[in-house]
Amino acid sequence: MARDTRERIVAVARDLVHGASLAAVSTEDVCRAAGVHKGSLYHFFASKQALGGAVLEHNWAMMSAVLEEAFADDLPPLARVDRFVDSFARMLTLMRDRFGTTPGCPLGSLAAEFAMHGDDARAQAIRLLQAWKAYFSTAISEAKGRGEVASTVDAETAATRALAHLQGLALLAKAMDDPGLVLQAKTDIRLLLQAPR
Repeated sequence: MARDTRERIVAVARDLVHGASLAAVSTEDVCRAAGVHKGSLYHFFASKQALGGAVLEHNWAMMSAVLEEAFADDLPPLARVDRFVDSFARMLTLMRDRFGTTPGCPLGSLAAEFAMHGDDARAQAIRLLQAWKAYFSTAISEAKGRGEVASTVDAETAATRALAHLQGLALLAKAMDDPGLVLQAKTDIRLLLQAPR
């Protein structure tokens, strides 16, 4: 029962944050939408920041499932990157259908906002973004070993650039309410890696 209540609070907070931002959502908003009293919320979360951290971890669980599936080694490494971009665009499209507007990257948007809440929050955001970047880095390293990208490409640097570019496209997708914009990343990442399209 308690676990169900905690999960409901996190799910409701996640939806509210995706529809606005962590700063714009109050604990009162969360309690009202979850049908709980403030005492219940504070039983599970010591602060709004703690709740935000739980939402961020929930978003990472969702994103890491997409990453695991997309980067499975049944395809060549650069095709895995393409598959992830396709999956990411599909996820944003589903979120647009649910919320009525494209919310941007559920992990990146919240991580950027959350990182402003002190050292612990920043460390959590960095940890999750580094874990995401590792998928790109591993695929790029493998592609480099197979001669599919330029030998001069540094996998870690390229992975950082690929993730940054994808986040930028997610921001544009949010601003323009067009999740399909992130599909441009497939071409752009190949250009970044000096790899054939």
